[in-house]
Amino acid sequence: MKDNKPDSAKSVSIVIPTYNEKNNLGGLIQNIEHVLSSNKIDGELIIIDDNSPDGTGKLADSFARKYGNITVLHRARKEGVGSARKLGFSKAKKEIILSMEGDGTHNPDYIPVFLREIEGADLVIGSRYLPGSKIVNWPLKRRIVSKVANFIARFFSGAKLTDVTSGFRAFRKGMYERLLIESYGYPFNMEFACEAASRGFSVKEIPIRFANRKSGKSKLNVLKELYTFIYVAFKFSYTYKPITVFGGIGLVFSLIGFVLGIYLAYLKITTGFIANRLPLLFLSALLIIAGIQMVSLGLVAGILTKLRKEKL
Repeated sequence: MKDNKPDSAKSVSIVIPTYNEKNNLGGLIQNIEHVLSSNKIDGELIIIDDNSPDGTGKLADSFARKYGNITVLHRARKEGVGSARKLGFSKAKKEIILSMEGDGTHNPDYIPVFLREIEGADLVIGSRYLPGSKIVNWPLKRRIVSKVANFIARFFSGAKLTDVTSGFRAFRKGMYERLLIESYGYPFNMEFACEAASRGFSVKEIPIRFANRKSGKSKLNVLKELYTFIYVAFKFSYTYKPITVFGGIGLVFSLIGFVLGIYLAYLKITTGFIANRLPLLFLSALLIIAGIQMVSLGLVAGILTKLRKEKL
């Protein structure tokens, strides 16, 4: 389902969340401005800084004074990259929005490519895992977390995408405003991509070259965010595919109960006595009943999900 908005492929709002990126932001902004100018792109930059102790916000202000197309939004404390993106997207004045990281891992040279590809889509994601993609100097720990998070997202949501966690993406503001995204941290990108794909919007991926940051360190808390990824993915699955979750659990319960029942029937036939197995009999009946109820719940939730999609 392509969002029926007029194409604005030469006009873009670029949203960049920052926290302690003073050594990376200056070069990134200059490169972006060069790409916009050389390709005659009408672009605005929206930088959201979470009160960086290293002075990133002040540096952004200096570039805002130098260029006339930069807006800097200062927040009083660190509130999360997802909420920063949400704020930036809400302030965007262009119909096409491009999301980038402030650490220099995303190459501004891809901006014209994104704007060309968005002409036929609602969301274009820069994937690190497509044929033709390349990852340079990224720590093994981060690669593992990324791979696991993407596997979790695909498993629970069913999204046929290679890199739902990539923050390098272009999309139509009209489409974004129709999505229901509850995450505020790192899983924001995952929920954004899976929500758009599940709602039937046109989502495509393009291969990118992803180079690790040259300065500073990642703010990702691996164990915390991995737990959050799993929680968000599971929540997404029972929101959009309840019959898969509740139906699957129900079938497992019913199968275990049925197997216990067969075992008890076998004992009754061979020994003629199962009085000492009554707790097992009750458990068998309970599991079968619970399984049927879970399947029924999945069916009802599936109907409600369909109605929700139609309403949105």
